[in-house]
Amino acid sequence: MFGTVYGWERAGWFAPPSYALTDEQRAVPDVLLNTPYDTPKDGSAPRERWSFRRNNAFAFVGGECRHVRDAAGVLDMSPFAKYTVSGPGAEAWLNSVFANRMPRKVGGIALCHMLTKAGGVRAEATIYREREQDFYLVMAGAQERHDWDVLQKLAPTDGSVHLQKVTTQMGVLVLAGPRARDILQPLTSTDLSNAAFPWLTGKPISVGHAQATALRVNFVGELGWELHHPIEMQTAIFDLLMDSGRAHDLRPFGIKAMDSMRLEKSYRVVGREMSIEYSALETGLDRFVRMEKDDFIGRAALAARKSAYRFVTMEVHGVTDADARGSEPILRHGDLVGRTTSGGYGWRVEKSLALAMVRPDLGEIGTELDVVILGETYRATVIEESPWDGKNARLRA
Repeated sequence: MFGTVYGWERAGWFAPPSYALTDEQRAVPDVLLNTPYDTPKDGSAPRERWSFRRNNAFAFVGGECRHVRDAAGVLDMSPFAKYTVSGPGAEAWLNSVFANRMPRKVGGIALCHMLTKAGGVRAEATIYREREQDFYLVMAGAQERHDWDVLQKLAPTDGSVHLQKVTTQMGVLVLAGPRARDILQPLTSTDLSNAAFPWLTGKPISVGHAQATALRVNFVGELGWELHHPIEMQTAIFDLLMDSGRAHDLRPFGIKAMDSMRLEKSYRVVGREMSIEYSALETGLDRFVRMEKDDFIGRAALAARKSAYRFVTMEVHGVTDADARGSEPILRHGDLVGRTTSGGYGWRVEKSLALAMVRPDLGEIGTELDVVILGETYRATVIEESPWDGKNARLRA
């Protein structure tokens, strides 16, 4: 079942063969649409009932999450926006634009944030140092036009930095799960052991007869690699992975499962948890903000700005059919004290979760709050960040 982002088609979830909505599911009245379900152009039966509540896809998405947890899955993330930055001034310029420090060593990966002058979060990038002055940036696909515009306007005009957009040239397949290494290792001569290829590093590798840049990082919180490759080799690499993965029960999974798993890791998303409305420190990005670094955009504002919000992860209690989605009000003794930014069901922790921004004094673990979801009030408790594998042992496996 496909959706789109910035013109890219991508899988939301996978329906079983011959699956279709029942007449009963299709007949449920809806106050917004006369046909609240997909209508395939080929005349086949509808497969997804649209709803702000848990719909018919809910259990299938859960199966995908559990399968990635227990075995392995592959996800097409080609819609990522992708850029290269090179030239003698590349590192210095990137350090002035992003709050984090660029990876020091060739092969290193850093999560970096571009801030506004007021200290809000404008964009996020995974930055891989390919060579001494060659960097590869992976950013949000939905924000490509915005981020490209900002980067171009900030780029030096003296020829010291060469900025190029390569989004449509590069495909991305994410291989994740405890059996990911067993699936990928037979396809490459590169040593994928933890000692030779640790977390948060990247390398150019062969994948059968194809070439790819393998980045040991992902957005689901499991052992795995992002394989960035020439787009014309996408189907070849996909087939190789599926053939090698047959013995390890490799299956595709969709963006809905990825979103569920990123909530369990408290991973922030630009435009939701990360916003120009909240400072990088309010969003809890302290470890990615190098205040000791030479001046970067937003540094002065962060040093002077007083936090009005605090990022939290919450468990929402008593939910049966409607999880938080984002922008739900958060109450304390009836007073408005914050709002959710994202929400959903975490299938690995088996809890309804919400990420949120709340009043700073209400961010301590164990604090009880109320969340209003579709007109119903639910009790919520502030819990530790990354309720799934908080020490990242599975990512580092």
